[in-house]
Amino acid sequence: MDRTENIERIFQDLRRVVHALELYSKDVNARFGLTAPQLWALWELERGGGMTLGTLARALQLHPSTVVGVLDRLVDKDLASREPDPQDRRRIRIRILPKGRALLKRAPHPAQGRLVHGLQAMSESQVTSLRRALATLVRVMEAEDLEARFFFSED
Repeated sequence: MDRTENIERIFQDLRRVVHALELYSKDVNARFGLTAPQLWALWELERGGGMTLGTLARALQLHPSTVVGVLDRLVDKDLASREPDPQDRRRIRIRILPKGRALLKRAPHPAQGRLVHGLQAMSESQVTSLRRALATLVRVMEAEDLEARFFFSED
């Protein structure tokens, strides 16, 4: 395969990934009234039990300050709660509430979570190679200073 064909395939594959995430996000919003990041956070809370903001942020591959908005909306919808940590009252534990668990029984697995798990399934050399290639692409596009938020989300 020559360089032109490789570039065409890369475009198609990137479009497929972005389109899959967009379709998923629209479906989740229409069916459950949640953004895809909110649903992903609920899945992580269910999987991890009570956790701190930092632990949730690491699970979502985001900075804690970005996750605060997602958490605020989940708390406002009575899907999650913030509670003092019984072992260290200076810390806050986040946990999923029964209403959030009931929603998860009907909801699909998060698409962005699938993306993370897919990357985790790749070999170390594949991940490193992909990271370097994407970093080069971001640099060439002069996009280093753009804020990296969730796909298709207001959170």
